[in-house]
Amino acid sequence: MPRTLLLSLLASLPLSAQLIPSNLDKRITIPKGLTLNRFADQNQVQNATAICIDSQNRVYIAETNRWRVQVQDIRHGGRFLRDRVNGDISNMTLEDRTAYHKKWAGKQKDFLKWDEFTKDSEVIKLLEDTDGDGVSDKTTVYRGDFNDPLAGPSGGLIEKDGTVYFAMIPGVYSLKDTNNDGKAEEVKTLVNGFGVRVSFSGHDLNGFAWGPDGKLYWSIGDRGYHVEQDGKTFARPDSGGVFRANPDGSEFEEFYVNLRNPKEIVFDEFGNLFTVDNDYDQGDRERIVYLVEHGDSGWKMGHQTMVSFGGSVYNHIGGKPSRKEDQIDAWMNEGLWNTRHDRQPAYINPPIAYSSNGPCGLAYNPGIVGLPKKFDRNFFVASYVAGPGRCLIERFTLNPDGANFKLGEQTTFLKGIALTDLDWGYDGKLYIADYGGGWTKSGKGNVYTLAEDSKLKSKGIAEVKNLFANGIPSLKSDKLFELLAHPDQRVRQRAQFALADHDLESLPLFEKAIQPNQPLMRRIHGIWGIGQLGQKNPSALNSLARLIGDKEMEIRANLARTLGNHGKHLAPFRKALIAMLEDSSPRVASLAAIALSNHGHQDAVEPAIKMLEKNDDNDVVVRHAGIMVLTKCAQFAPEWKYYDHRSTAVRRAIVIALRRHKSHLLETYFTDRDQSVRQEAIRAAYEMDVRKSYRALSNQAHSIALKVSPEVKWHPLTARRAIFAAWVLGQAKDAEVIAKIAANPKIDFRVRKDALIALLEWNNPPVPDPVTGFARTLPKNRIKLDTSIIKDLKGLIDGVDKNSIDLIPRALILSEQDQIPLGELRLTRYLKNENFPEEARVKSMKLLASLKESNPTWPLTLQKLFADKSEKVRSMARELLFKNDPNRATAQLGNLLTSEDATLKEKQLTLQTLTKLKTPKAKEIIKVALDQLTAGKAESGLALDIVTAAETVALSL
Repeated sequence: MPRTLLLSLLASLPLSAQLIPSNLDKRITIPKGLTLNRFADQNQVQNATAICIDSQNRVYIAETNRWRVQVQDIRHGGRFLRDRVNGDISNMTLEDRTAYHKKWAGKQKDFLKWDEFTKDSEVIKLLEDTDGDGVSDKTTVYRGDFNDPLAGPSGGLIEKDGTVYFAMIPGVYSLKDTNNDGKAEEVKTLVNGFGVRVSFSGHDLNGFAWGPDGKLYWSIGDRGYHVEQDGKTFARPDSGGVFRANPDGSEFEEFYVNLRNPKEIVFDEFGNLFTVDNDYDQGDRERIVYLVEHGDSGWKMGHQTMVSFGGSVYNHIGGKPSRKEDQIDAWMNEGLWNTRHDRQPAYINPPIAYSSNGPCGLAYNPGIVGLPKKFDRNFFVASYVAGPGRCLIERFTLNPDGANFKLGEQTTFLKGIALTDLDWGYDGKLYIADYGGGWTKSGKGNVYTLAEDSKLKSKGIAEVKNLFANGIPSLKSDKLFELLAHPDQRVRQRAQFALADHDLESLPLFEKAIQPNQPLMRRIHGIWGIGQLGQKNPSALNSLARLIGDKEMEIRANLARTLGNHGKHLAPFRKALIAMLEDSSPRVASLAAIALSNHGHQDAVEPAIKMLEKNDDNDVVVRHAGIMVLTKCAQFAPEWKYYDHRSTAVRRAIVIALRRHKSHLLETYFTDRDQSVRQEAIRAAYEMDVRKSYRALSNQAHSIALKVSPEVKWHPLTARRAIFAAWVLGQAKDAEVIAKIAANPKIDFRVRKDALIALLEWNNPPVPDPVTGFARTLPKNRIKLDTSIIKDLKGLIDGVDKNSIDLIPRALILSEQDQIPLGELRLTRYLKNENFPEEARVKSMKLLASLKESNPTWPLTLQKLFADKSEKVRSMARELLFKNDPNRATAQLGNLLTSEDATLKEKQLTLQTLTKLKTPKAKEIIKVALDQLTAGKAESGLALDIVTAAETVALSL
């Protein structure tokens, strides 16, 4: 391995800090100076998936009993895998998934019966340390009846003011203990409609985090959702995302879309939201993602379907290539998963950096905890990969980078616990939920705590613990005002929320908090508090006007962020926000643009275009924010003056805005002067299923295909989209253009192969789209492919060169499949050409057999092929000769058993064939072989095969 490559790989791996064997278990390593203790063992905790701590420092644990039982995994489809996958990717709602489970219930021995789907239940437990010795001595089942047929697994927990919030497919729930007995008597469904697909188990409903706006945020993996709330429908059945809503579930909205499996989310102290998303195990990596509002990471379950199940769900697509960039899905092929690179589509928000395998729990240091100062402002992510020895906690820091962020430090913080989640206790300890290990229910578990003992005695931790234990909401307003500047993020936030609960009575205190002479964090929480008041009383937002032009960047940024949560009420701030698009801070400009996009006024369009032109695609977050202004503010009339803007960056942004609208105006850019803009438009039209633009794509498919070559950045996947747009339309002229591409030797081999695949899949189209992997409905008026349409197949095969010779097997399959004649002479020429691929020669032989079956010279032709240098050709010749002339074939088999040119495998297959013939001649040949074995003259590798054949023949004759 080259030294530079080795150094690059090493640099991409998380470094280990100074870890030493822990005091509790030498197999668990922790930072020097910290102490690991067991808070609860497997007698109290089993199969823990999530953890949270309430204001009394009591520990809530979510346990799963349904995972990999009632919560199934699409990979376990058995002999029905193709039908199971096709059915699952067609599920769009919870009702669809219910019908799906009922359909397959009991169909196979290991498939559950329908009544078994309610057998097990998810559980929430409450663990308490009643005597203060640091060990749980009281365990109560807080609630344990989550056994809906579609339920599970347990995903996320968070508590606030006596209410526990629980994320578990299919819904988000609030629970409350109304009589202080440690059990939840009251359960309410806040939002429902998550988990419309089986997908991969573990890609579930997760969470939680309290946002600076007082709303509850949570996430889901790519089991998808169809939520109907407040008269709106939010449906993405094939991807994950992040959501927010009021604590009662109202005003539900998508915040960020198209993630794969974000297990948890966290805010930093400045209101920025982050997650660590999981990879799809095909060569990509886990990713640290900045969750900017309206962002899109580009993941769809279709990518997984194509790679993991391609060999099952497609007739002529499948197999994993050796190079990542040659994989058929866009996730790998176009590098959607990568950090920023030149060939990357512009519609996505690239990740900041990479992380460790299997990220699940995620926590941010809130300020006053029992860790050394060097861990301040650190993120801690739990990495679960089944085996405890491989599981770890990774810590990392992020630094501002324009409107985005970049990775600072990244090291391993702990190793050796099969942990799934972690949370901060108000006693300063880091609480760690141990699942017990494995990819099924372990029946084991622990809860650990980690801290520096001397830190736990600090006044700061004692104060935090007492504040929460005594109830921050019960404090007087002046004390709450004081706490807005507290060094602990949790205290500041809870004080803000408590003041906001007082409605306009708190407005004067929040106005005081945002004054320039106040500490920065008090000012920021003051802004957020006024934003909360504005949800009920929009007039309160006027108090923020004094902050326009503030000298402090974080104040301007969070002014824009907060105003952006009140899009309907921003008319008084419109001019100021437009001016902020030119702010010296890209972060401020990006948040101002997001705010203007939520306002939706066309006055913001021209300033946003200027911002996009100035940015010139350099800052991806600024680009995204500008795109959102165009998406939500521009009026895309046919004669809109900006379509042909001089800036490539602006035209690309317009394309992405049109993508979000699924507009047929995308076809305007199929012939743009910049190839990256053309590709972005073609990609958008196909992936967003803009059928009105498919005719233009089909008409241009041949010219698009001609542009692809290894020397330019015009991507083969772009041509594939144009080819399959023609395939979707399915008319004679569409088939003709595809055949023309397949036959043109001037076109890149990869594109010609895709054209052949399109023809092969034409008459029996698969359920998942061949480019996206989505379940696609095709037009009912598609024609049937036949000889009259495909006229160039002979020319395609005759015109191959060394670079395209691998096309021939598919062309021959097409000839056989759709009964397109190639002629006896041509097929004979293919068969005899030893430079052709083996698969092509074998297929030619089979096609010839159907033409020459009654020809008296055909058996002799086959017999001559017994001496061909290709084992596959020899084997097929013998198989066909048996069908045509069994006696001649039997005689030849006797010679083959003693031939020095035949391989061991051929001889073994010969013996198997002879046993099936059940003729005296076949028995005689086997007897000779047995005599040779007895005399010690048979090939040693054939001994068992000869004995087996002899026994079989003896029994049957």
